[in-house]
Amino acid sequence: MSTSHESFGKRYSHLIEGLAWLIFVLLAAAYTFEFDDPLPVYDWGPAHWPRVVLFCMFVASCWLIVFESKSQRKANGESSEPLKIEVDMSMRVRIVLIFAMPVLFAFLIHKLGFLLVTPFFLFGYMWLMGVNRLRTLLIMTVSIYSAIVIVFVKLIFTYLPPGAGIFNTLNGKILGLLQ
Repeated sequence: MSTSHESFGKRYSHLIEGLAWLIFVLLAAAYTFEFDDPLPVYDWGPAHWPRVVLFCMFVASCWLIVFESKSQRKANGESSEPLKIEVDMSMRVRIVLIFAMPVLFAFLIHKLGFLLVTPFFLFGYMWLMGVNRLRTLLIMTVSIYSAIVIVFVKLIFTYLPPGAGIFNTLNGKILGLLQ
């Protein structure tokens, strides 16, 4: 690849990423209209929470496009030398794991259940994102897990995947303790 293509990719990578996220959000939002039938127990319908999450993703995508463009222009105005970033192998492995862990989580959640998999996922994901202190990892994992369980189980009575086999029984026992 020539230098002009490389500098173009570096200069506009945030725009490309932001546009890719915007396209994903718009396609996902369009998909939510396929399962927006009214529910007898929840007036807003099953597509309400996915749309809230998609709206937050939309705002984050717009933020990435607008404000990263401004910071990119400032960075280009201050130095004429191109930014060179060296990524070592451990960082590449970490990046792959950051994208692979949610896929693994989604797979395991149906086998082992939400209540059993989530604390390990939270702990591992925060560690991958750079939180290194064990005390902070434990406190944040317990706090986030507790908040998720309280909101979904106690406040909005949402069904959480219970797992299969013996894990279904374990998740049922945990839910029994919570209720």
